[in-house]
Order: sequence, then C-alpha cells, then structure tokens
Amino acid sequence: MSPGWKERLAALGLSRKRRAGPRVAAPARAATTPKGRDGEDEAARFLEARGLSLLARNVRVGGGELDLVAEDGGAVVFVEVKWRRDASRGAPAEAVTPLKRRRLLSAARAWLAENPSSARREVRFDVVAIEGDAGKIDWIRGAFDAT
Repeated sequence: MSPGWKERLAALGLSRKRRAGPRVAAPARAATTPKGRDGEDEAARFLEARGLSLLARNVRVGGGELDLVAEDGGAVVFVEVKWRRDASRGAPAEAVTPLKRRRLLSAARAWLAENPSSARREVRFDVVAIEGDAGKIDWIRGAFDAT
C-alpha cells in the first residue's frame, strides 16, 4: 500500500506540527453591536412611520438572527438592517450576501413555525440600508425571496 498524502508531505519536510496545549474556544460575539442597535432603532422608527407594525426585534431562532419582524397589511415582513459609516467598504445592502440570505431564510422558517398564526400569510424579505451618521436610509422592499 502506498503512503498517504500526509506521509508524503512529512517525507518532504512539509508537515506542520500542532502546538500542544488545551484548545480554547473563541469568545462569544455580541449579537448586536451598539451601533447596530442604533441602526435597528432608526430602522424601526422609519418603518413604523410608514405604517408597518413591529412584531419582534432581535429574534435568535433557527441558527440565525432576525433584526426586525414586522407586519405590512396582511404580510409578515422580515427586515435585515445594515449600517455602514461610509461606502468605502461597499454599500450597506451589499453586505446581505447569499450566506446571510440563507441564514435569514432559516431563521424566518423557524420563526414562522413558532408563530403558526403568521405561517399562512404572505412573507416578504426587506433590507433597510443605512449609510453614515446622517442616516441616509434606503428601504429595499422584497430585496430577495425564499427561492
């Protein structure tokens, strides 16, 4: 039987040595930063001023977090809030990546399972993008769907 890839790398002197000692878990990350909380507060006020009713905030469920859950007419709206100081690292809405969308979908499904009275209603995913301290707000209705 021929040597495996680890043995071949070791023979070439390319294997890495593992450090001894206990493994330490990474510190837990805060779910929402103070600036993120301010952005969510601003987004909540913005949406309520436009007729939406907030149902929940900062819900951790289904392996993700829902920033805002609102009601718009008969629809349940899951709102992702993104804030950026400036556009040097990209527009705030660009931070809602495919991975983030999958996590939001998973969390939304879990929330709907826990709230069966809302499960049969229309569902929409919006993004509220806030740029700068002046609070330029872009509300992207139906930013993505569940497909």
